[in-house]
Amino acid sequence: MARALVAGIFDAESHWRDEKLALLPAVRDKERERIVMAMDELMFPFCGSGDGLLTRFAMEDAHKAYLTSLGFSFEHLVWKEPEAAPNLFEAMASDPQRDEQYGAFDILSPFSVVPYTHEVIAKYQYETELPAIDKVKRVNSKIYSTLLTCKLLGKSFGQPVYSAEKLLILGHSLLAEHGPFLIKDPFGVSGKGNMLLKSQPSLERVASYIRKQEGEGKATAFVIEPFMEVECDFSCQFNIMRNGSFHLLGLQKMLNKQFAYLGSESMEEEECRVLERAGYFDVMIQAANDLFKDGYFGPVCIDSMVLKDGTLVPIVEINARKSMGFINQRLDETLQTNGKKGFFTYGSVGFGERFDYEWWLDELKKHDILYPNRKGNGIFPLSSATLFAGVPGPGKSSSASGNLFKGRLYMTIIADHLQERERYLEQMRFSFEAKGGKWYS
Repeated sequence: MARALVAGIFDAESHWRDEKLALLPAVRDKERERIVMAMDELMFPFCGSGDGLLTRFAMEDAHKAYLTSLGFSFEHLVWKEPEAAPNLFEAMASDPQRDEQYGAFDILSPFSVVPYTHEVIAKYQYETELPAIDKVKRVNSKIYSTLLTCKLLGKSFGQPVYSAEKLLILGHSLLAEHGPFLIKDPFGVSGKGNMLLKSQPSLERVASYIRKQEGEGKATAFVIEPFMEVECDFSCQFNIMRNGSFHLLGLQKMLNKQFAYLGSESMEEEECRVLERAGYFDVMIQAANDLFKDGYFGPVCIDSMVLKDGTLVPIVEINARKSMGFINQRLDETLQTNGKKGFFTYGSVGFGERFDYEWWLDELKKHDILYPNRKGNGIFPLSSATLFAGVPGPGKSSSASGNLFKGRLYMTIIADHLQERERYLEQMRFSFEAKGGKWYS
């Protein structure tokens, strides 16, 4: 049986983005960047027995033992370097020291196709076929999804802008006709790369910021669209097979706040039937056909929404890669053997010093919070490295500066109803803060 090496990065958009493009105003958050780098540990549901998971940071031994107890068995490999590589595949392609270790696998299973992914496949002679990187970049752009929507449906809420001057003209028109509007970076990600503009002065400030970059030789490419009141965000996960055939995996309802992803859960069958009657899946198949014609095959997650007036918007943006929805889909496939499903989410936390993860799992189990508890429900922690990615090392404390270390705990909450889910989350928050930590969300 072929063994897969599961590896990848969760900020693929930053590697697809052309450095010659103008940027929206933003503040860099180095702690957030480090947490995102540690998110590669969330790919463990894609591993089968005998497969390997390569991560930038070590996972806690107690966390790996917990995952094993739930049936997730894999070989864990860690990229042991003083500094985590922004592009793991670039580092793998140039590193000669681990050839035997990585060469023991037969195929590469990446989260997304980024620069140097093909070079790694060639180096280790993996039996893996992937689309060309230029095709991947093209179909992941929000400009591509905007134009494809217009082609398939005859209209699109969004429209591309290619200069600061055009942004001003169209922005003034949108403010006058619709009120607030969004400006989107073509390779923006959850919580980054989107700006809500509500007034003429704010529009003029952003246009001036972009105009200055144009004067420095940068090119402008954004998408603008009216701000819409959303009733429901959801996403469709499917695979485009190598022969172009469409393979539906499922639908995920998403919880978003201020353009940032907060969680997802598998959609109920009746909700799926409503979408089917509305012709939603016909649009997904048409989109898949166009993606394939444009050179892409592999995993796709299309974000969609229903507006408060009942309007169905089939394509908000296209993510031609795996996604959080894919992860939750795989987790639910495992949970379904016990008649369960989960709500995939995370908590942003702060703490003064690194704590004992094994001890904390024991605390959660003692208080009947840890999955599976006596009811077969509870909170299933999915990550340990994302908690400690911002901590310099053992024994370090933040007390000198007065600032807490930032971390993030990804988890799936298994509960029979919403009130039980909220109770588990409240108990988790209390457990964390009782030990001196801070639970932000």
